[in-house]
Amino acid sequence: MRKKRLSLGIVLAALAVVASPVFAAGQAVESMWQAGPMTIDGVAQEWDDSTPIIEEGSRVEYALRNDGKNLYIIMVFKDPDPRARAAVYPRSTLEYTGMKIYFTNGAKKSKDYGILFQKKQYTADALIASLQKRGPKPSEAQVAEIRKKPTHIVFTEEVIKPKKAVAAGEEAGQADPPMFRSIEKGRLAVCEFRIPLNRVSQIGGINAGPGQQILLGFEWGGMTSQILKDMMAGRADGSVSASDRGVSSDAGFRDPEEGGGGFGRQGGEVGEMGRNPRYAKHAFWVEAKLAGEAK
Repeated sequence: MRKKRLSLGIVLAALAVVASPVFAAGQAVESMWQAGPMTIDGVAQEWDDSTPIIEEGSRVEYALRNDGKNLYIIMVFKDPDPRARAAVYPRSTLEYTGMKIYFTNGAKKSKDYGILFQKKQYTADALIASLQKRGPKPSEAQVAEIRKKPTHIVFTEEVIKPKKAVAAGEEAGQADPPMFRSIEKGRLAVCEFRIPLNRVSQIGGINAGPGQQILLGFEWGGMTSQILKDMMAGRADGSVSASDRGVSSDAGFRDPEEGGGGFGRQGGEVGEMGRNPRYAKHAFWVEAKLAGEAK
């Protein structure tokens, strides 16, 4: 894991990379104290004075903040230059898999508690049906507004917990639940997450407070059955480029619009797709020290 001093706002503007020192083994990532609630919108301006950390394996950049109620996380995914022979694609298949963030205040890594954050695309009818199922039912005016657009992007947060976990406090936890938003611009994607600290009064809480140390796990990407279906459909109707499908074409593994480069010829078998770095699964854990309240 490498640490660098660089404004996330500058990262968004210039795609800059700066050399940085290396964390000592076992050193905790420190969260910065946040004086007031943060706006979760995928825009990085509020993070300008944070110190981004580069995760060595996935090359994703991230930073942490917290106030007395929530942990805030920003993650910046920067796709490699299409002309470079890059070995790592930080975003991988994030759009399909979403981001799982696990957390525990124990000494060992655990996937018992966490949140699955996903960005989904719904047709108007599917969104209306989903809202009606979850309740309360949308009004006629809301339904009419939804139908004005054929598709809608919806951000969802699904709580991960043991099957036998007691569901105490969930009714009281509706006011400030987990939340995320993301924005994409060219080769850059920015995701912001909010996770409650209090598990008793908030759905999906970490069960920790300011000043405490926790373990955070991040997991995303990899090959999925839906990706394979989309690849096969795209290959059949020609609607998906070879580079997006991860399969071979007469020109080898490269998008003609990218002007060459790429990895050379790749086979079309499922196993070879899975080995393609564009579809790699990424996962890492960090020790995080929540900031104490500023005096």
